[in-house]
Amino acid sequence: MSQRFNVADFLRRHANERPDAPALRFPTSHYTTSAPSWDTWSFQELDRASDDYARGFAAQGVIVGDRTLMLMKPSLDFYAVLFGLFKAGAVPVLLDPGMGMKNLLVCIERTRPRVVVAMSIVHAVRCLVRKPFASAEILITAGSRWFWGGVTLQQCKVTADQPFEIAQLAPDDDAAIIFTSGSTGVAKGVASKHGMFRAQVDALQEMLGFEAGQSDVQCFAAFAIFDICMGMTSIIPQMDLSKPATANPADIVAAIHTWEPDATFGSPIVWQNLSRHCVANQIKLPSLKTALTVGAPIPAYLHRRFQDILAPGAQIWTPYGATEGLPVSCIATHELLGETWERTRRGEGTCVGHPAPGADIRIIGITEDAIPSWTDHLQLPQGKIGEIVVSGPQMSPEYKDVPPATRMAKIQSERGVIHRMGDLGYLDASGRLWFCGRKAHRVQTSFGLVPAVPVEGVFNEHPDVFRTALVGVGTRGSEVPVLCVEMEPGKRWSPQVEADLNALAADTQWANTVARILNHPAFPTDARHNSKIRREDLRSWVATQCPDLAGKEAK
Repeated sequence: MSQRFNVADFLRRHANERPDAPALRFPTSHYTTSAPSWDTWSFQELDRASDDYARGFAAQGVIVGDRTLMLMKPSLDFYAVLFGLFKAGAVPVLLDPGMGMKNLLVCIERTRPRVVVAMSIVHAVRCLVRKPFASAEILITAGSRWFWGGVTLQQCKVTADQPFEIAQLAPDDDAAIIFTSGSTGVAKGVASKHGMFRAQVDALQEMLGFEAGQSDVQCFAAFAIFDICMGMTSIIPQMDLSKPATANPADIVAAIHTWEPDATFGSPIVWQNLSRHCVANQIKLPSLKTALTVGAPIPAYLHRRFQDILAPGAQIWTPYGATEGLPVSCIATHELLGETWERTRRGEGTCVGHPAPGADIRIIGITEDAIPSWTDHLQLPQGKIGEIVVSGPQMSPEYKDVPPATRMAKIQSERGVIHRMGDLGYLDASGRLWFCGRKAHRVQTSFGLVPAVPVEGVFNEHPDVFRTALVGVGTRGSEVPVLCVEMEPGKRWSPQVEADLNALAADTQWANTVARILNHPAFPTDARHNSKIRREDLRSWVATQCPDLAGKEAK
């Protein structure tokens, strides 16, 4: 991938080949579930709108390589601005508002953006809290500009007869800086390269069979970028994309029934709520051939539930990956519900499938130390649980402006940079990857490692249980395992449920591993997917519930 390239080349190609094909559909402001109304842009309209913005940004002094803080609500204009920045060679900085104001300001200051394209409220904050924005020279307001300087986004639209000349960059040039959610540590800015984006698009298409002309109901704003690059129509349902747990399933159903898409994409909590709604109201979604979910593994019962909702042969795909690189591997319903789930029930972890195209997956010994360079002796044998490390063109080589984090997460090798996923897992005899939880979430007892996900897989099989989370109480090396349980809506915790859970573990390698089982009303989760459990919060809660375990070693 040595030739010059820009992510926006995808959009231009689709606009030339299929100008009138719909690229984006958004619900209008007067949208109602009973009578949906939509705004649509074709690929040509999106291409031209992003051209107008690219010219306007250039006229304001935006140049190649300019870091551009972009804080706008998802909309048709959002994607036009994003691709306009790509075309100009600027580097959009994309942060998750769910990380909270304090973390947002820290990330902004660390990134040092020269350009700010943001809503009025962000500029108001900028005027009050100036230090994080000290590097900003070009100020663009998406909305009404009040007493601050700069221009409005509307003033940045510059039309012309000829297409904007897209900046052609090297594959290893920055395309964007995309921040991790910070759900398992401090949020970090991932350097997403133009060549990395291309490799991700190619891998997703090869792995999932997506083609230009298909459509996707998209419940995760960032992945609409991939829809556009693949030539698919991205349909955004009526929902707050920053809070997927609050989405009304009826609105998502309305989008699916209106446009009859081939695919849909969302976090596990979206599919949990949607599937309950469909079962309760006897709703079918026959157009869907593919449903995708990322953010956390989903249980077998959810796959089974969707078999009654989707058409025969349709599958839920669960790509495994991270902000730092995706896809890494993938598995679908038919394989997951085969022999792999019986192994999950026995406590062997969750199978996340064969490596994705281009991904080289290896397992190394667990360590908290940096690993400057690769040697083959780092690799563990097949079947041994360790850290998952991945190399390939879809993986980011660095975190921006956080050298210590890059040193801890990257291993230099002759094959290129190898990324440490921060997850535990192993490879089976068939070359499939099994996920065993975050490295930071492992419970280290006096008798050895207790990985979270394999243990939880045993207890998650209880029909009245929504999800479980294993945490350790005490000092690392002598932690006591405690299982937290969240019940399905409408189901109640009881001594019988606890007895049933213990019975599930009786014939597995994790029998008598858990010292205590506690019912929790609602697990704290990450802001991005509303699915990743904030286990440190649970650990603190468990410590208050079980003060007697704090100094006790597991037996």
